[in-house]
Amino acid sequence: MRKIVSVLAAVALLAGVSCAQFLPPVPSIEKDAKSGAPKKFDYSIPLTGISDPGILLSHFSQRVLFIFYYSPKCPHCQVSFPKYQALLKEYEAQGVQGIGISIGDMKKNDIRMFMDQHNCQVPMFQDSNRKFSDAYGSGHVPLMMLVFENGHYIRYSENNSETFDNIRDQLNKRFAPMPASAAKSVVKSGSKK
Repeated sequence: MRKIVSVLAAVALLAGVSCAQFLPPVPSIEKDAKSGAPKKFDYSIPLTGISDPGILLSHFSQRVLFIFYYSPKCPHCQVSFPKYQALLKEYEAQGVQGIGISIGDMKKNDIRMFMDQHNCQVPMFQDSNRKFSDAYGSGHVPLMMLVFENGHYIRYSENNSETFDNIRDQLNKRFAPMPASAAKSVVKSGSKK
C-alpha cells in the first residue's frame, strides 16, 4: 500500500511540474536573448492611418503607449476592445495614449465598422505591409503591448482578467505617487533621482 501511495505521489508531483511549464509566464519587459538588455520598441514601423491618414506611429514616442493589435472580425478582439478602452480611460489623465492596430489583410471598411461598433476613442492603424506583425506578432490576436517612454515594452498575448490586472499593476507602478522624501530631493536638486 505504501508503494502505491509513493508511486501515486511521485506521478502527481511530476504531472504538476510538467504542467507548470505550460503556464504562461508573468509578462515582463522583453529582453534581447543575446545581451539580456531590454528591447526597444521600433516607432519607425510603417502603418496605414485609418482614423487619421496623416498620423504616424512615431507621433506616439516619448510617452506611455497602450497598443491593441487585433482583427475586426475576431470574436475575442470584439470582447476585449471595450475592456481595453475602459482600462485606457482610467489612465488618460496620467498621459497614457492608446492606439489600435488592425492586422494587414482586412478591408478598411471592416476596420471602420469595428471602430463604429465599439465607439472607438483611440487612433486606428492598419498593418498593411505586416511589419508590425513580423516584429511583435505572436500568431494570434488580440495582442496588447504596454510601451514605456524609454521604449521598453511588455507584450501581452493572453486575453484574460489576469492580463488586465497585470497591465493595471504596471501602470500603477509607473504612476505611483512620489514618496515625500523623494519629492523633497527633487525640489532641492531640480531633478528626479
